[in-house]
Amino acid sequence: MNWSIVFLFLFLFSLVVLIVGTKNPQTIFPKSNVTRIRFFLASLFASFLLLSLSIAVSPATEKRESLNDPTPTPTQLGTEAPTFSPSPTNAANRIKTKILNVIDGDTVKIGDGKVVRLIGIDAPETSKGGECYAQEATKRLEELVLNKEVELEKDVSETDRYQRLLRYIWVGNILTNEVLVWEGFAKASSYPPDIKYQDRFREAERVAREKRLGLWGSACAKPTVKSSATTAPQTGGSYVCNCSKTCTQMSSCTEAQYQLNVCGCTARDADKDGIACDADCQ
Repeated sequence: MNWSIVFLFLFLFSLVVLIVGTKNPQTIFPKSNVTRIRFFLASLFASFLLLSLSIAVSPATEKRESLNDPTPTPTQLGTEAPTFSPSPTNAANRIKTKILNVIDGDTVKIGDGKVVRLIGIDAPETSKGGECYAQEATKRLEELVLNKEVELEKDVSETDRYQRLLRYIWVGNILTNEVLVWEGFAKASSYPPDIKYQDRFREAERVAREKRLGLWGSACAKPTVKSSATTAPQTGGSYVCNCSKTCTQMSSCTEAQYQLNVCGCTARDADKDGIACDADCQ
């Protein structure tokens, strides 16, 4: 019940009683000797009391109504840290299946025997001897999805050129593609037009790089080759590469040709005819 309306109605009614009773108190109290002044003061007090109650009750009623209002408040709609949870629309477009086999760090086989390639990421290859961190990436994907009920989400493309299904893999509210990049088991790799979560993957890679996780760590760091201004001596049978030797210093024409062909000492072939030290070896 809305008590503010009730008290407001009583207040208006009291005004009518006040006006009528002030003119003739016996109209309201026929058997009483109440004077006009007393009746006026009593009625006026009652009117103000009812008006005060009406005003006091109104905010409380509004507060109760606001608490029952299902509309989210600004606090509920405030910005929150990104999560792995998809929107309701995305959830409606996902298909449930079971992962039967993990082929490598970004490829799995599902219940109907079809192969699924995870969209937006690229894990190290296990073929041809295996790239650095390939086995670790495969093992991590097994931990995340193998023999589990998952949900597949399509982006734009149905399959790739190898007829593998292109999908995002959700385990509950966890986007597996993103986890692999976040933990350093895969790189963010854009394959337009399937780029729905690419911003998230790039951010995950940035974090993994900064923390030097997984394939960004020292285990997979490529050795740096230092360049040298001088050619390091190379041996070949009884000869040693030394481009500073002149033709007169060569032990034989065979050595001169070795210095040209093997060591790349082009100064020994001034006329560029492929024969070293022409003057001495023709």
